[in-house]
Amino acid sequence: MQLELNRRSKVPMYRQLAAELREQIVSGAMAEGYRLPPERELASRLEVNRTTVLQAYQQLKDEGLIASKVGKGTFVLPLQHIETARIPVVRHEPIDEEPKPSVVRPPWSVLFSDYSNRFTYHDIASAERAQRGDTIIDFATGSPNPADIPDDLLRSVSIEAFESREFDGQPESPIEGFDELRALLAEHMSTRGVQCDVRNVMVLSGSEQGIDLIVRAFVNPGDCVLVEQSTFFPALQTFRSADARIIGVPVDEHGMRTDLLDGYCARFRPKLIYTVPTFQNPTGTTLPPERRSELIDVARRYQCLIVEDDAYGDLWYGGESSDAHRPIPLKGMENAGYVMYLSTFSKTVTSGLRTGWVVADPHVINRLAALRRMVDQHTSTSSQRICLELLKEGRVAEHLRGLIKAYRIRRDAAIAALERYAPDEVYWTVPAGGYYIWVSLPDGVRSLDVLESCRSQGVTFMPGSVFDVDEMDDSHIRLNFVRPDAADIDTGIRIIGETIAQM
Repeated sequence: MQLELNRRSKVPMYRQLAAELREQIVSGAMAEGYRLPPERELASRLEVNRTTVLQAYQQLKDEGLIASKVGKGTFVLPLQHIETARIPVVRHEPIDEEPKPSVVRPPWSVLFSDYSNRFTYHDIASAERAQRGDTIIDFATGSPNPADIPDDLLRSVSIEAFESREFDGQPESPIEGFDELRALLAEHMSTRGVQCDVRNVMVLSGSEQGIDLIVRAFVNPGDCVLVEQSTFFPALQTFRSADARIIGVPVDEHGMRTDLLDGYCARFRPKLIYTVPTFQNPTGTTLPPERRSELIDVARRYQCLIVEDDAYGDLWYGGESSDAHRPIPLKGMENAGYVMYLSTFSKTVTSGLRTGWVVADPHVINRLAALRRMVDQHTSTSSQRICLELLKEGRVAEHLRGLIKAYRIRRDAAIAALERYAPDEVYWTVPAGGYYIWVSLPDGVRSLDVLESCRSQGVTFMPGSVFDVDEMDDSHIRLNFVRPDAADIDTGIRIIGETIAQM
């Protein structure tokens, strides 16, 4: 049993130890009945306080992974114990200002609902404040550069959309969206290798709404959801709000470790597997074809559903992935209904166009539409009209060709700058598409420390802890290379590289 703890990390040692042991149990390295070392022995071996080991063991007991027998020791539990186990939710309460002595303030910590208290309150507000201003080089914001959206395209499309005779009288949209738009989206999906028709498509007010509706439709409190260990932050918030058990599957340079999935599914019996398999947020990795097949096979075998979040799939720069061809979505590799596919126009047209779509079995579409009545009645008719015009006559495809050319140049500039300025101990992904480069920091260099120093120099990015299931990752940073102006990329990465070197 090999265990590695980072003594320079801000993450408590017991949480590091619990994470190490959990991964070995779930992967099968510690099989059912495996006897863990006594607390004193393991503490001595790791040169930590015995309390650290006791706390780690207690966390794993709460998760139903291990149990102690008096006089015999601590053992890995069999699979059936997982069915009733619950991973405790850490509740982070909002920080309130100190009230004035003469003012009686509402007891916020008591009044806020359990739903809202399940959210993790990262330092997002201060990050957003730091990103404002003309002097900021912004690698943090997860949206495109507004300058990349041609005004003439949106202006002409909007005029044509509202002059169309088809919309005289401004008819109200069905909950699922206008049939013509659904048909065009189905046609658009066919260019990605996904065969579907109008019955399989529902228009959304952004793909995040799709995640929320799917969670409402399928996840009960205590149900397990498997995700990549680092993943899309709002998805984590949605799963937490549903009181789900969120389990992170380890990743490598090719994305989710699907070779471990069988063990994770056998151990936790997940209801959903949420994944961003193409140009992943935040790591930029792309799941190879063989792993995609393995993921689908495991889902079928354990009768769990896959939520495929594909916000960046249209932004393929070509030739960088292990397969020279454009990645085929998971939804294009199975037709039994196990995959629910989500995408959006906000990453390719403009972030202000809050229009996305879900492709799923008609049974799912009907249930999501029924649940949506409690949220909103339909996606904005104005947004749908604009999307209709964009999809007609290949306008989206033409716009994408221009974006891909510009974004490929920025990606290459960012990689060249990292090669030029980053210390030797720094590593990074080279994404085949999408927005993000995932940077691994040297041992002992903390992402939040780097961020604080870079902000003071006018550069901002996102730290890895925001995306980590356990909020423990302080050794990675995410860079959105499409957000800054091309002329600022070299300067911004030079500042980041010099800051890392100084630390």
